[in-house]
Amino acid sequence: MEDYDVVIVGAGLAGFAAAAEAGDQGLKTLLVEKGKTTGGTGNYVEGVFAADSVIQKQENAVIDKKELLQEELTYSHYRADGRMWQKYIDQAGTNVSWLEERGAKIAMVANLGAGARTWHLFAGKGHDAIHNGLEPYAKEKGVKLVTQTRVIDLKQETDNSYEVTLLQMIDEKERVVKAKNVVLATGGYLNDQELLANTAHQNPQNIIPVNSGKNTGDGLRLAWNLGAKKFFTGMAMMFGGQLKDPTIPAYKLWGTAIWSSVCDQPQCWVNEMGERFVDESAAVVNWANEGNAMNRQERIFCIFSQKILDDFTDRSYPRSMKPFVPEDRYPTLRDDIEQAEKDGREYLHKANTLEELAEEIDTPNLVSYVKHYNEMAANGEDTDFHKPTKYLLPVDGNGPFYAIELGVGAYTTGDGLRVNVNNQVLDTEGRLISGLYAIGGDGSAVLYGDTYGVNVPGTHAGYCIFSGRNAIQSIVNK
Repeated sequence: MEDYDVVIVGAGLAGFAAAAEAGDQGLKTLLVEKGKTTGGTGNYVEGVFAADSVIQKQENAVIDKKELLQEELTYSHYRADGRMWQKYIDQAGTNVSWLEERGAKIAMVANLGAGARTWHLFAGKGHDAIHNGLEPYAKEKGVKLVTQTRVIDLKQETDNSYEVTLLQMIDEKERVVKAKNVVLATGGYLNDQELLANTAHQNPQNIIPVNSGKNTGDGLRLAWNLGAKKFFTGMAMMFGGQLKDPTIPAYKLWGTAIWSSVCDQPQCWVNEMGERFVDESAAVVNWANEGNAMNRQERIFCIFSQKILDDFTDRSYPRSMKPFVPEDRYPTLRDDIEQAEKDGREYLHKANTLEELAEEIDTPNLVSYVKHYNEMAANGEDTDFHKPTKYLLPVDGNGPFYAIELGVGAYTTGDGLRVNVNNQVLDTEGRLISGLYAIGGDGSAVLYGDTYGVNVPGTHAGYCIFSGRNAIQSIVNK
């Protein structure tokens, strides 16, 4: 039987951070990945958090660590673990240097909207940081990597080591290896509808995963079978509205003119009853808030007229505060809508009258609410939610009228297992499960309440690096 110091389950950003650190520490390490390719959702990561990196110091950026800690604790209503946040914040700057020394390239430091300037953006996103940096580095240090292999069972022995049962997915053969320690890095459970449905605060039919598709709660189930505490906070890392169409991968719809015009711009959003539910202009400034507001609804639509479509295409629109959108207009928007109609995209609904549109999308109060909305626009005051007047675009004219159905884009989950400040997994009594660690999305409940804080950007990806290194250092020092 093969014998390892550590088996790491999941070869994403957190898994490779742990693998590289394990290589540095001289641990005999097996990294197990169920997919054909490595990197997982980490391939799409834009950047990582730090509060005192070399780059920030060179730019004379002043980041108050105490304020950051207080911000995160307050934002989570103190559901976050202050000890873990303090440790994470203190080590984040050195973790950026550690990444660069292992081949990851940082292109720049940025903020997100009005948030803190803590976001260290990768050159080539997480894909290059992993595949040009951490992965080859870990292999050079002797880490063994196997793909298309699942960990299907963990059995803890009397000496607290583990028998790890592996399933080779190509030939369905099982084999068992022994490990002194196991690190779970499977990325949470965003792609598991059953777990989402059993999580507080979620409306899973509205959540549109924009990730690798492999985050199905594998690590959580392995830990639960060993007595780990189920520690759900209901956090899905949401980033606002997404076009809802199960016939096409979500990433292909993100960033398009249609998507931006209805999700970035504070048009008229209504729910399943045909009624507005939020000041759209306030929501778009913060993706997490936008996602929360939308996810409280059973269905969401953006309603607009042909006049609005023509204005957005040919003239201009009242620009929102949200970043990363075109400056003046969407020159391809009308053509894109026509093409979506020809392609039969499920998110697009079109009718000659509002009455016909309301019937098609089954929103009983749409006609009366749009009449009310247009009256508020004519009077220059949103008496329902106080949206600024410049965004009160009347949905009127001769038609046709449009409804774009939206869901909520999500990147990952941030809960599932309870861990201590060393990323050791805890049982239902708050005691250690010896030799078992959870990192990244599997062990991130310590960071959040029910919402990801975009005002301090890069914290989840940065936690993947921190927690991966933290777990391995805990193994070495125990």
